[in-house]
Amino acid sequence: MTLTSTTPERIREIRGKQARYFHSGATLDVAVRKSNLKAFEKAVLKWEKPLCDALWADLHKSYEEAYMTEILLGEIRTHIRKIGKWTRQTCVPTPLKMFPSMSRIISEPLGTALIISPWNYPVQLLLTPLVGAISAGCTAVLKPSPYVPNVSKVIEDMIADTFPEDYIAVTQGHRDVNAALLE
Repeated sequence: MTLTSTTPERIREIRGKQARYFHSGATLDVAVRKSNLKAFEKAVLKWEKPLCDALWADLHKSYEEAYMTEILLGEIRTHIRKIGKWTRQTCVPTPLKMFPSMSRIISEPLGTALIISPWNYPVQLLLTPLVGAISAGCTAVLKPSPYVPNVSKVIEDMIADTFPEDYIAVTQGHRDVNAALLE
């Protein structure tokens, strides 16, 4: 199976769409983040068999090994359960010289996360950071390894079926695409 490389023009287009989407404030609300994590959990459950089949085709990982090492349901469920606590404002001590002010730590998303996966654990090392990006309120660009084409195609289909490209997008290709993404 051969995958079509994402062009630099297409990468710029995705980056522009995601910047507009992020700056619209659509990812800030914790309830929206939790909803997106639940949608992601449903997607992983729906696409579990195709992911495991693709892992067998590319790496000869048995279903059991693929499920134990690559399917990240526990990670998603932990984020769903704890996102409210993690995003709460935290009061911290204020230096005396700043009296009578108050100090707080406010966790805010920073923008777009770029997640590039290696070939050896192509699902886990791509989708686990995606859970964190969704939980943090960031948009994400995913770049699966070209050395596992079946897995890369299933991930691309799963993400396209679950999220709008303005929020989470998948790019494909070799080192030239990595260089364009890092640029």
